[in-house]
Amino acid sequence: MNCPKDHSPMIVVEHDRIALDYCPECRGVWFDRGELELLMELACGGEADACTADLLTRPEATTAEARRRCPICNHNMRKEHIGQQPSVLIDSCGRGDGLWFDGGELHQVLSQFQATVGGNQDARLLDFLKETLKADINE
Repeated sequence: MNCPKDHSPMIVVEHDRIALDYCPECRGVWFDRGELELLMELACGGEADACTADLLTRPEATTAEARRRCPICNHNMRKEHIGQQPSVLIDSCGRGDGLWFDGGELHQVLSQFQATVGGNQDARLLDFLKETLKADINE
């Protein structure tokens, strides 16, 4: 799979049943729908379906940032704001194939999530992110 931002080949990084597509050039992360659902199970527990639906159905943001193509279906992705202040602008496949986080965006969202909710589930989620990115950088 090629990166939606810079079109370089992405690598697959696995951790705790989740296999992420990661771009070592721009450090962006792609979550396909199945991976996103597993992530939401860690983050939201019994409300994972509602969390996933919320991420995939947000209103489209108005921005000058260039549109990117979904690496699965090759259609233009939508720009969406997620998270608290400051919100993070991500790319979402309109067909529900997944989400693209530019380098650093996923960490921003998860850090906000941990700060507002707290708890063991959230700590596991941040640990997952840190371990995965560390594994990628060292490989």
